[in-house]
Formats: sequence, structure tokens, C-alpha cells
Amino acid sequence: MAGTQLPPRLADVAVRELVEGRTLFLKSRGLDDSDCVALAQHLAQNGTLRELYLGFNSFGDEGAKALCEALGTAAEAAGQRLTLLGLRHCRLGDGAAEAVAELLRRAPSLENVGVDENSIGDAGAEALAAALPESKTLRELYVGDNAMTEEGHAKLKSAAASRPGLTVHFRR
Repeated sequence: MAGTQLPPRLADVAVRELVEGRTLFLKSRGLDDSDCVALAQHLAQNGTLRELYLGFNSFGDEGAKALCEALGTAAEAAGQRLTLLGLRHCRLGDGAAEAVAELLRRAPSLENVGVDENSIGDAGAEALAAALPESKTLRELYVGDNAMTEEGHAKLKSAAASRPGLTVHFRR
């Protein structure tokens, strides 16, 4: 497989696991944006991934955008049925929230998304709120401990109210 070189922080992870694994625990590895870009090329090929835990890493908007684009591609091209995406306590801002919102539109199986303990502001909250009506399977969205104000919270609450079965959590 061309381009199978993984960043040093992922040296103990087999490429096969990235392209075939159903559950990936990649938390607390110090992954940065460039690591996520390298990781994304493998995740885009994974049609069996169901749960991806990436919290407590150092990547920000650029890394999140690469990951969400790859996961969206896998959902559309490889039939991936991702149900859980954990991005808690990274360095995500509004750009990452916009990428997650786009993934909610592209990945019809997402049920649980955690973007809490980041730096997402009102613009990111607005992007997420706009995607909620289009994500028919999302049941849990964790957004607590971000930079959004009551205005951002209100937009998310309003969008969630129009979606039976969806809960937006503002704290864990």
C-alpha cells in the first residue's frame, strides 16, 4: 500500500488496523494537525469503522478538517457506518466545528459526537446547529466547556428541539 508510513506517534498502530478496524482508540497520543492529515488517508479507506476515539490530543482545526473529510469520503464511497466520533479536549475551534457539521451531513450513521472541552465559539455552534436537522441519526452531541456564549447555546437548543431523540449536552 503506497503511503503507508505513519507518524511516530502512531508507530504502534498497524496500517491494517486503520483501514479495517471497527473501533480505534487513538486518545492521548499528542497527535497534531500533520499527524491527522497522515491518519486521514488511511481512515478514508476504512469501510468498517464504527467508533473513533481521538480525544485528548493536540490537533486543531486543520487536523479535524482532514479527519472529517476522510470520514465523509469513507461514508460515501466505502459505506462506512461510523456511529461514534470522540474529539473531546483537543484544540478545536470554529473551523473544526464547521468540518464536524459537514460530516454530520455526509455520514448518515453518526449517533454520538463529542466536541466538548475545546475552543468552539458561537460561529461553530451555529454551524453545528444548522447541520442538526439534516442528521437524522444523531442522538447525543457533547459541546460543554467550549468558548460559545449563551447565544451559541440557544442556537443549539433550538435546533435540537426540532429533532426528537436528540440531546445536546452542555456539560458531561
